Amino acid sequence: MKPLTRRPSVPQFALVVSLAALASYLLLTPAAARPAAGAAKKAALRPTADGAKAYAHVAFLASNEFRGRKSGTPEYRRAAEYVAAEMQKAGLKPGGEDGTWFQEVPFKSWSDFGQPLRLEIVGPQHRVYFAGRGRDFTPVVGTGSGAVRGGLVFAGYGVAAEKDGWDDYAGLDVKNKIVLLLPDLPASLGSEAKAAWTFENKVKTAAGKGAVGLIEMDLSTPGEPRQPGAPRLRPGFLRAGQAPEGFVVLRAGRDFLNDAFYAAGKSWRDLVSKTLRLNKPFTADVGVEVEMEAHFVSGERTSPNVVGIWPGSDPKLKTEAIVVGGHLDHLGVGLDGWIYPGADDNAGSAAVILETVRALRAAGFKPARTIVFGSWAGEEMGLQGSRWYTEHPAVPLDKTVLYMNMDMVGTGDSDLLVGGMTEFAELYEIVKKGLDPVTIAKLKPRPNYRGSDHTSFWGKNVPAISLRTGEVLTEKLDDEHPEYHMPGDGPGIIDPERLRQAGQYHCDVLMHLATTRENLLDPLFRTLFLHRDAMVVDMHCDTIGRALAGEDLTKDLPKGHIDIPKLKRGGVDLQVFACFAPPPANDLEKAKSANGVFAQIEAVHTLVDKNPNDLALVLTPADANAVKNEKTGALIAIEGGYAIENDLVLLREFYRAGVRLMTLTHWTATDWADASGDPGPVHGGLTEFGEKVVAEMNRLGMIIDVSHAGDETFWDVLKLSKAPVVASHSACRALSPHHRNLSDEMLKALAEKNGLIGITVLPSFLNSALEGKQSELFARVAAEHGLPTDYDGVGKAEPAKRDAFYADFEKRWAALKKTLPVVDVKTVVDHIDHVVKVTGDCDHVGLGSDYDGTSDTPVGLENIGLIPNITKELVRRGYKPEDIRKILGGNFLRVFGAVDQAKEK
Repeated sequence: MKPLTRRPSVPQFALVVSLAALASYLLLTPAAARPAAGAAKKAALRPTADGAKAYAHVAFLASNEFRGRKSGTPEYRRAAEYVAAEMQKAGLKPGGEDGTWFQEVPFKSWSDFGQPLRLEIVGPQHRVYFAGRGRDFTPVVGTGSGAVRGGLVFAGYGVAAEKDGWDDYAGLDVKNKIVLLLPDLPASLGSEAKAAWTFENKVKTAAGKGAVGLIEMDLSTPGEPRQPGAPRLRPGFLRAGQAPEGFVVLRAGRDFLNDAFYAAGKSWRDLVSKTLRLNKPFTADVGVEVEMEAHFVSGERTSPNVVGIWPGSDPKLKTEAIVVGGHLDHLGVGLDGWIYPGADDNAGSAAVILETVRALRAAGFKPARTIVFGSWAGEEMGLQGSRWYTEHPAVPLDKTVLYMNMDMVGTGDSDLLVGGMTEFAELYEIVKKGLDPVTIAKLKPRPNYRGSDHTSFWGKNVPAISLRTGEVLTEKLDDEHPEYHMPGDGPGIIDPERLRQAGQYHCDVLMHLATTRENLLDPLFRTLFLHRDAMVVDMHCDTIGRALAGEDLTKDLPKGHIDIPKLKRGGVDLQVFACFAPPPANDLEKAKSANGVFAQIEAVHTLVDKNPNDLALVLTPADANAVKNEKTGALIAIEGGYAIENDLVLLREFYRAGVRLMTLTHWTATDWADASGDPGPVHGGLTEFGEKVVAEMNRLGMIIDVSHAGDETFWDVLKLSKAPVVASHSACRALSPHHRNLSDEMLKALAEKNGLIGITVLPSFLNSALEGKQSELFARVAAEHGLPTDYDGVGKAEPAKRDAFYADFEKRWAALKKTLPVVDVKTVVDHIDHVVKVTGDCDHVGLGSDYDGTSDTPVGLENIGLIPNITKELVRRGYKPEDIRKILGGNFLRVFGAVDQAKEK
């Protein structure tokens, strides 16, 4: 074991705040909620966490001696050694490398700024400025170290590109001066010059001309968004070693700029305005003396995770593990020179871990399963420590039943926010069996929370939850974690009762999970998480017609395939609502096609507007990503290009109304495109006007859908379209020779176009042998009811006769199906398998149900709420999680994004 340093003494100030907080805790906390003397012996069946003991750890770890515990510093390592020593005292076994308590986590691009950081105007008037984000100035990562002094010279963009007619240094003496530069580059520079004039080049050019330092102007206005049309001035960046040694590079804001120029009777705004408006250099010797200093350190460092193990006692269950952890690191010393102690964020996690182990030991607890306790490095640098652990676990991840994270459990009210509670709902029901009713009443789910170390475990598809006391961060005055990432996050704001509550929560959960005989490694937990965490997209449904007919889609209806409750059960993040334009039978119907579709579009808007907590309109790829796991996005589509009535103006109006996808035809040809349902080609593919439709959809950024299109139309579209194309609800012709399906050649061509096919759930498309039987029965039952024997004719019958027919037909079809080959979830995934095999990867297939457009569904997919069954089958067949995410919706988002990028800007 590596030597553990002697525990440093607690500074006097920490002792004072510790005593004050403990006194408040003892006075204000009811005796029944505090551990009594000898409680461990009396309450052998339930351990009792002690907030005062946990608080003592926080007061120590968040003291100034540890200087904010920044990963990579000696102070962080001392904090890790303290935690390891306390784990050893508690009877844990080392779980790190080579029998130690530590996993050394590499930080390949570690960096830090040392004090002092200075920026001063020293003449003609002396003014001092303060470093820090959101304050007067910041040093630039990669700056040289040292102190420099010189006259301030405004050198425009700092560009000397004579070939492009731009030289900010022409006639300007910058030797032994500090140059002041605009961010970004002149708009008139050619692409070659823009590529060459990096910020590194600006810095080296200034240094090469004799300057001793550089200040880039920070022209952003904190808290205010950039105004539309305003120039986007992007700040420069450096990497370590790019600035010459001793050449100091800072970024300063408007207060410094105002003082520097006004002290000399000049205006920086005038120079900047002329430079931007007239597109030529305007430079000046400002006439003030500036002194500045920075100290930058960088390089490769390591910083330890601390890992302790409590081995399980059951011969079988001890191979399984529960991992409990939280990050130990914080921000260190800020640019402003203040120590950021990180008491709530997140010394409290180590304190609660240590108190949890103590309380369990005191109660005589013996876990059947192994428990791993971890304090992670590098969370504040991008979850690096927990990510390292998931790559080097003490117990294999496939044997890790649950990771329990805690982050910020020392302040706020008694609510317990739990990230992962909804994502792992089934497993969390087992977790709750260890909790008392009072604690359960305080639990609050935190869906889609990704801001802490549990996310590293999610990335490995390992069940993980994360605890926080109080409420989510708001950064308002009533925030329950008011000193988040501030120097005031010290022991004085910590409530020992919150620490006790978090410790008791973990004691109770571990008492249950570590001993229960329930199967905590049920693959279903990880499969359902994968489904819930993925972006799930259904590319086609005909549901909006039901809403227009008066059905209440907010209810879990016994009939119909899609409603809001079913969308939630299915974990659907984006539902494409098709507004159906049926093939017109005559010119009168043709002239009314647009009106019918506009009515359906309005119905989608109404449905979304009346259900803002459940639905959100999606117009862009960014909209789709924004609603993920929060609501179901509604993307409006048109099924049947008859709706545009041969008028591109109408197509544009549909786009303005929110339409982002259009199926070019339905069962029969439009006036400009062949359909697959006709006996033969009508136009030979696309007409000249059809080609204009494709071009206009590309220009608008509207997805082109070739489901229902005739083969000739399909090939014409792929030849002409400048953007990827989809077949939103089709299947594979090789498996089911139906005219609505795509051949292998079509699938390959669609993939080469970066498009995709959405596999439908229509049984007759998935197994065309069923269609003949169904059509035969349909015609026979229709004749018995005195109705036309074709689908369109039945659809136009009077409602009472039509409904009586369908009731009879569906009953008889259900009976007949029992004698026919079964179409089920496996059949759907067979078609997905085929697309993957033909195209060579998982990038060109998705889901396009056509729910509510059929009276029949596969077994196990009777409605959208059962879509997770597809994920289960994909997992069963060995698909990788990343490929399943693509199939469920990632591929559609890629296509949506590509179509949006290709549109006319």
